[in-house]
Amino acid sequence: MFTFAVVGFGARGRKYASLLKAHGEKLVAVCDRDEKVFEVARKEYNIPENALFTDCETFFSQGKIADMLVVATTDREHLAPALRALDLGYDIILEKPIAVSLQDCEKIYDKAKKTGRHVIVCHVLRYSPFFRKLKQLIDSGRYGKIVTVNHVENVGYWHFAHSFVRGNWRNEKKSTFMLLAKCCHDLDIIAWLIGKPCEYVSSMGELSYFKKENPQNPRKGFCFQCDKRDCQYRASDFYVKNPLWVKLPVLPEENRDNFIRGWLQDKNNPYARCVFECDNDVVDHQIVNMQFSEGITAHLTMTAFTENFYRRTHFFLTEGEIYGDMLEKKLYATRFGEKTEIYDLFEKFGDAHGGGDFGLIDDVCRLMEKGGTSVTDIDVSMVSHKIAFAAERSRKSNGKAIKLSYC
Repeated sequence: MFTFAVVGFGARGRKYASLLKAHGEKLVAVCDRDEKVFEVARKEYNIPENALFTDCETFFSQGKIADMLVVATTDREHLAPALRALDLGYDIILEKPIAVSLQDCEKIYDKAKKTGRHVIVCHVLRYSPFFRKLKQLIDSGRYGKIVTVNHVENVGYWHFAHSFVRGNWRNEKKSTFMLLAKCCHDLDIIAWLIGKPCEYVSSMGELSYFKKENPQNPRKGFCFQCDKRDCQYRASDFYVKNPLWVKLPVLPEENRDNFIRGWLQDKNNPYARCVFECDNDVVDHQIVNMQFSEGITAHLTMTAFTENFYRRTHFFLTEGEIYGDMLEKKLYATRFGEKTEIYDLFEKFGDAHGGGDFGLIDDVCRLMEKGGTSVTDIDVSMVSHKIAFAAERSRKSNGKAIKLSYC
C-alpha cells in the first residue's frame, strides 16, 4: 500500500481517488479551493480537518506528506503544483493536458528529468481494452503496414454544450484551446498506434454554431427565462434526466429533481445559461491532417454535432483494414480476401474511458510497487502535446502546414 494526496478534488480528482482507494491505497490529504468537496473527503475517506487545504501554498508548506500526488486542478493550474511537488520528491499522476503552453509542458518535463521522479500523464485511452487490442492487431503484422488512418472524436451535442459551451473548458483564456483540452487523447492514440515520428501537421476549424450571432438565438440569456420548450439544449430537461452531469459534489437523495430545477434558476450558475449566450470561444468542429515518417498519413475529425459521444477509428494497411467503433465496443479486422474477424470487447469495456481509467491506476500501482516506467510517462505524452500546439498554430494560420522537427 502507498499513500497519496490530491490537489484538485473535482470530478477527475475524485475519480482517481476512488480508483486508488479500491486498489487498496490510502488518501491522506486533499487540497481544493472549493470547501464543498471536503464533505466527500470526510465522508468517504475519513480525512481529518487538518489534512484539508484550501490553497496550494499551505498544502505544500507541510512538506512531502504522501508517496504520490494526484494533480487534477484546472488546465491552467497544472504548472505550479507540478513543479512544487517534484521539488518535494513526489511522484505525480497528472491530469491531461500537461500544461496549456509548450513552454510550460517543457518546464514540467525538465523538472521531472532533473528530480528523477515519475510524471504519469492521464492519457487513459492507451489503457483501454479497445485500443490495446487494436494495437495488438496492428503490431501482429497480419494486416501489413499502416498507410493511412481516419479517426473521429464525436463529442456529442450535449457533452459539448455542457463542457465546452457552458462549462469549464468553454473559453481558451480560462482553460485552453479545444484540441488540447479534448483531443490530446486522440492525438496521443494516433501517434502511439502509428509508432512513427509526426513530420507535418495542418488544421482547420472554427466556432460556427454556439454563438450570439446564431439566428436561432432567442435572446433570453437563461433557459428558465425562455419559453422555447422544444430546444434540444434546454438545461432543465437535460440535467433533471441526467443528474450525474450536475456540477455539484453532492446531490440530496430526497426531492432531487426539484433541487436541480432550483439550481438551474440561479443566474450565477453557468449551466443555467442559453447555449447562444455564453462566453465560449473554443471551436465546435475541427480537422487535423498529419503526415508521419515513411509516408503514413492520418486525419482527425472533432465535431460537436453528434447524438452520442464516442470515438471511431479506421486503419488502412497494405494487406488489410481495421475498423473500430467505441459505441458498439467492437473491432472489425479484415485481411484482404478473407473473412472479417469481429472482436466484441463489451465485457472488458468498463464505464470510464472504455476501461482506461482502471488500466491507468493498475499501471500506477504496479509502478509504485515494482518500479520501471509507465505507458503514459511524460516522455511519450510530450509527443501528442507538441502535435496539438502545432495544429492550433496551423488552424490560426488558415491551415498552413507546420513542420515538426521534434517528434
